[in-house]
Amino acid sequence: MSKNKSAAWETARKRWLRYVQTTVKAIEAGKSIPIGPSRKPLVAPRVSARKAAPATVVMCSPHPDDESLIGALALRFRQEAGARVVNCAITLGSNISQKARRLGELESACRALGFELIVPDQPVGLDRVNLANRRDHREEWAAKVETLTEIFEREIPDVVLAPHGEDFNTTHIGTHFLVADALGAYLERHDRGLFPLIETEFWAELKQPNLMVGVSAETLALQLMATAEHGGEVKRNPYHLLQPHRLMNNVRRGSEVLGGQGGAAQRYFFAELYRVTFMKGGEVVEPRPGSVIIGPKEKVDVKGLVGKFLPEGA
Repeated sequence: MSKNKSAAWETARKRWLRYVQTTVKAIEAGKSIPIGPSRKPLVAPRVSARKAAPATVVMCSPHPDDESLIGALALRFRQEAGARVVNCAITLGSNISQKARRLGELESACRALGFELIVPDQPVGLDRVNLANRRDHREEWAAKVETLTEIFEREIPDVVLAPHGEDFNTTHIGTHFLVADALGAYLERHDRGLFPLIETEFWAELKQPNLMVGVSAETLALQLMATAEHGGEVKRNPYHLLQPHRLMNNVRRGSEVLGGQGGAAQRYFFAELYRVTFMKGGEVVEPRPGSVIIGPKEKVDVKGLVGKFLPEGA
């Protein structure tokens, strides 16, 4: 290799090394930001009042911190359309000795986001929310289903968010089926027509996402602030510091999975992917074919978004 070629190679290598090192420094810098729960409560500002009654969004979160990590769309519904967001914390984790601590962190995170909080069977939450319990302990599972069904009856949601059925973690998967069972029971008791269920992802990618939601730096910062309120969890695994990179990867993936193979990347840095589907009674109804991409500067509201996915003739 000639000296000129060698020098060019080394110059390029150093430039990219500085880029990687700058990325690492940014993550390291986040470690200096105190984690929660904060001594002084972080209270989200009220959203502007709307003429119409606000939509009710119920987000069924498998664990404390999921409401912050996968809640970008719910947060945008609140910020941009004045929606009432209710976080239903399905479990407080499986460690009984840590439930009080996790509840305190969860309350602090929801306060920071402006979300209401419901804990089934408060103050302990549900336990053994998994497919094995659904299969082998039918009476116990039926009681869980009834508990969540009653929450839906009380809150009267306009849309429900829950993990998809292959989201790797056993409680995430269990939460999907618990929500499907309870929502089906609720809809069979009350004639609501087609009802929107928005599936989320965290541990495993959705196989067929049909909604890409851009996330602004300001919205992402709120998510990180709320996630950091789960101090005990982010000490174990710094989800909050790596969250921006997960959302960056979603832009890479979503731009082509939803926008078309070989298409241009969206011109923003952060996004979350979802799958919008519907239920009618206990049956799943497939949405209109196609996908929707919403940038971080486009206004979003529940009715308008759901309407983009309604099956033809619905």
